[in-house]
Amino acid sequence: MHARGRDALEALAQRYPQLFVAPAEGAQDAHRMASARGIAPDGANLDHFITTPDDELREVNTPTGPIEVLFLKNRSDFETFLQIIGHKSNPVPIARTVGAITFRGMADWGKVSKAYADYLASGGTDWPAEFMRLAKQPGAFRGELIIISEGPYSNISAAQTPFSEADWLRVSREVRLHHECAHVVCRRVMPEDILPVWDEVTADVVGLLCATGSYDATLAALFLGVTHEGFTGGRLSEYLTEEQLARIDAIAPEVFGALKKIEARTMCEPPDDPFTFLLDLKRDPLIGY
Repeated sequence: MHARGRDALEALAQRYPQLFVAPAEGAQDAHRMASARGIAPDGANLDHFITTPDDELREVNTPTGPIEVLFLKNRSDFETFLQIIGHKSNPVPIARTVGAITFRGMADWGKVSKAYADYLASGGTDWPAEFMRLAKQPGAFRGELIIISEGPYSNISAAQTPFSEADWLRVSREVRLHHECAHVVCRRVMPEDILPVWDEVTADVVGLLCATGSYDATLAALFLGVTHEGFTGGRLSEYLTEEQLARIDAIAPEVFGALKKIEARTMCEPPDDPFTFLLDLKRDPLIGY
């Protein structure tokens, strides 16, 4: 699946008809009918989305299979999408710090329609019974989607990077996209293997490799706010327990050292595939957080 501009949302709304339900007080019944039964509201439209020509729905190939990703350039569209899918069309505030999210387990009515057509084509005559049989299978008729927004990655300005303003937005988009894909790959392969800081470090590795073709430990350190001396303010604090936060200035140099080791490894042996490299790193963590 690949679509750009308004076509991206149109394609998704055929599978997730709750996207036709604009966030509003009292819209939850219509959302329930659309998401749970596949019934779009009367006069269904997507006028509550602005859309831009840069919006894009695409698939990213990984060793665990394709991952579907939606990019929405306009921040209000991103927030509207999250209100609909994540909050059942409740018009709740979306924190500005949220720049990407993965939705799992959504009823995909496109898959239902395809299964129905295939069943009829095969000569089937009892679709309700067949639907119940198929629906009992793990993950049946369920979709997974990453949605990302525009903006500088980790709130790092272009002036802090080797890139121009325009190039940094482009790179940030690709880093964010592949960072989220890395989390999906790890969840699929190692669902119980969670080290919050290491997960973020390794996801940033994939993001940078896919976006720029190389791993820059200096940039990665800026994202997390770590140096060889301590913590300078960054994402690292979001992934530590209260006890760990109390000694963040001791943990930060350890994380920084891990970033430099990863950089040295990529320079000696450039990874053929960032996602395969990700799984190698996950199996042999350099830090215990």
